[in-house]
Amino acid sequence: LVVTVFGSFLFLYFVDGTMQRVSLASFVLAMGMLVDNAIVIIDGILVDLKAGKSRMEAMTAIGRQTAMPLLGATLIAIIAFLPIFMSPDTAGVYTRDLFIVLAVSLLLSWVLALVHVPLMANRILHPEVSKEASTTGKRVYEGKIYAVLRSLLRFSLAHRWSFVFAMVALVALSAFSYRFMKQGFFPDMVYDQLYMEYKLPEGTNYTRVTRDLEEIEAYLKTRPEVTHVTASVGGTPGRYNLVRNIANPSLAYGELIIDFTSPDALVDNMPEIQQYLSSRYPDAYVKLNRYNLMFKKYPIEAQFTGPDPVVLHQLADSARSIMESCPDVYLITTDWEPQIPVLTIEYDQPTARAIGLNRNDVSLSLLSATSGIPIGSFHEGIHRDNIYLRCLDEQGRPIEDLDNTQIFSSLPSLNGLLTQEMMMKLKTGTLSKDELVETLMGTTPLKQISKRIDVQWEDPVVPRYNGQRSQRVQCSPVPGIETEKARQSIAAQIEQIPLPDGYKLQWQGERNASTKSMQYLFKNFPFAIILMISILIMLFKDYRKPIIIFCCIPLVFVGVVAVMLLTGKTFNFVAIVGTLGLIGMIIKNGIVLMDEITLQISQGVEPVTALIDSSQSRLRPVMMASLTTILGMIPLLPDAMFGSLAASIMGGLLFGTLITLLFIPILYALFFHI
Repeated sequence: LVVTVFGSFLFLYFVDGTMQRVSLASFVLAMGMLVDNAIVIIDGILVDLKAGKSRMEAMTAIGRQTAMPLLGATLIAIIAFLPIFMSPDTAGVYTRDLFIVLAVSLLLSWVLALVHVPLMANRILHPEVSKEASTTGKRVYEGKIYAVLRSLLRFSLAHRWSFVFAMVALVALSAFSYRFMKQGFFPDMVYDQLYMEYKLPEGTNYTRVTRDLEEIEAYLKTRPEVTHVTASVGGTPGRYNLVRNIANPSLAYGELIIDFTSPDALVDNMPEIQQYLSSRYPDAYVKLNRYNLMFKKYPIEAQFTGPDPVVLHQLADSARSIMESCPDVYLITTDWEPQIPVLTIEYDQPTARAIGLNRNDVSLSLLSATSGIPIGSFHEGIHRDNIYLRCLDEQGRPIEDLDNTQIFSSLPSLNGLLTQEMMMKLKTGTLSKDELVETLMGTTPLKQISKRIDVQWEDPVVPRYNGQRSQRVQCSPVPGIETEKARQSIAAQIEQIPLPDGYKLQWQGERNASTKSMQYLFKNFPFAIILMISILIMLFKDYRKPIIIFCCIPLVFVGVVAVMLLTGKTFNFVAIVGTLGLIGMIIKNGIVLMDEITLQISQGVEPVTALIDSSQSRLRPVMMASLTTILGMIPLLPDAMFGSLAASIMGGLLFGTLITLLFIPILYALFFHI
């Protein structure tokens, strides 16, 4: 085990592998699987030594017999994690090191099991020779465990169809119980830091955002569990964490990064802080976010798409009223900003052209009369300030009556010089310099080149999805409620909202992210299954034996569902990854047992006796291999990220292994008419 782990470290070093959360968890997962091949070899060596064979024969016979079956079983265990490596989405990229670490370590463990284990066994193992085994040449199975297994096998073989129907019933029961499991995608990171998003209606001055953030920061620093607060105005600070969403830049947006004394303190106080901020700043969007691989702004989002914003608002209002009446969700909002006042000028183009003005002249003139035109900058110490050109009235005050705003041309206008009066003055030389400048640079009141000036309320931003206008109604589950359970509590009512022609409802947020991850994951799963079947057919040169082994796979889900319900763990993406890995582990155990059955029957042993003896022969190595993997999962159980993976593997492998020792002999008897 130590040699395998350090050998894997060495290989990862040469291929520029990294040690991080996923790769370390992969090594913990691999710890229990690395000894599987060694256990089979050691068990075979012990049996041969007790049977009185020479040490050279005992050290090499089991390797010659099981080298190819163990290689096939190891490759299948690796291939079970191949869809994770091939998944191109964020979840797949994040967990792909699981496949790399397992592939390297398991292949190395196979090599060492055939080379290193016999060398060490020759030095260490000196068991007593069994007289009965040496006389008969057969292994003797003594003890209560073997007696119980023999009794169960004889009973099951005598009532084989009843046993098969009982297993089918268990699988059906587990499928029915699946709905009662907690559902999720990715858990929040266990971290002592979170970030707070603060957004006021678009167009709000940034000084209001700054003032509010300073108030919130002062409040947070009065709480003993908060150690540090960092503020940012205008957008998300430089990318300091990959597992969070990035806000759109806006002067109405602000953010606080809040450090706590511990992750537990963060979880315990987060609802209280959220409630205070929501009530203290009702006109703002305020949300505390933990870091999560999903990094969606809201975990629950109902998206309506269609051409008319008015209809979208009506549909969104209907969905919002449903969410507000549900006690399982809170922080309800939409992704549309509140409407803002917009100054609208009905431009009189013919009149403006006659005077020599255009739309650009009107825009620049209005900018100079309101916000000012930036023309430069200056520095006061390290602070940079802009210089604005701004028009004022005769008393030096801002212009309030926009009707009388003077519109000037960007270029000097020659229209005033082309009149008969001006031409006569030019000929006689009576045109003064001041009069010429006034004629060239004259201004025109805005009301002379516009039909109407008014203020209208408009949406500042109209979101689009795949080219269509869209509106999302967003919410979060209340603390203690799973996201999927909260979504299902409102999904039926929202999906019953009548949609006009051309409008569509889609679920975004965690639901969409989970669905896409599952699609990418299972898209490559048929390829992995084909590889597994190919390896099994090459090993056994028969199609019935691979079918028998694959018939045992559904039994895994009985143990997975049972453990998930007993422990209360959430069946999330990582648990699904663990369940897929279980398929390879169960097939691996099935190969070891099927290889022994094939060997004994080929040696002329009576078929029923061969089935019973093969199951007894593989009881110790198969159970030891499964138990080492199960015990290796214990360190991962309390982990927020990989706890569900550990629970699924522990439950599925324990039940699947026990049943496999019974189920494969029964299916073999049915398929081969024994």
